[in-house]
Amino acid sequence: MNRFARVIVVGLALLGAGCVYVEGKETVYLESAKGTATQEEVRKKMGQPKYQASTPAGEPIWVYQVMWQDPSNQNSWGAPGTWCDEYVLTFDKQGILRKWTHKSEGHGGELSPTYCVTDGFKPS
Repeated sequence: MNRFARVIVVGLALLGAGCVYVEGKETVYLESAKGTATQEEVRKKMGQPKYQASTPAGEPIWVYQVMWQDPSNQNSWGAPGTWCDEYVLTFDKQGILRKWTHKSEGHGGELSPTYCVTDGFKPS
């Protein structure tokens, strides 16, 4: 393969790698913490949860909502607005993170949405 062809192949590979979905820091942390992190460790890393509840079996549930403004008005690919990521964490009775879920929703041109995600966590 000549040098020009190699440059093209490497360039396309880098372009493809740059277009893959990038996980949020919360997702990366929760994936590594599942099954080992305590409630205190999670609180130190992620801060105070927005909501706290418990399962019918008495297991703690913590809910984090992370909102961020999409600066899409700087380009022509999308409308500006707010995105919200909701993380619902469930701990066992000993306080160890056992499972978590993540939902994400864009709110179009809305900059102050009244909810995070459709069918998200509803505190009782």
